[in-house]
Amino acid sequence: MPRRVSTKQLLMACQMSFEGKSNREIADTLGFTETTVSNWRKLEVWQEFEAELIKAYKEQVLNFESATPS
Repeated sequence: MPRRVSTKQLLMACQMSFEGKSNREIADTLGFTETTVSNWRKLEVWQEFEAELIKAYKEQVLNFESATPS
């Protein structure tokens, strides 16, 4: 019987992906298959969280650049 993924696990997987982990590494860590992780990437919640991570990263980089003396 397939296991259900919690929102917390899904967000953790997205964070791991953002940090450069492969689908295989994410799957092994969370105990799911690589195909399952691949399918998660198509979910709206994944895409929304990924967009938030990208936005936060860009803001962090821009704030760092503006705080660094030229």
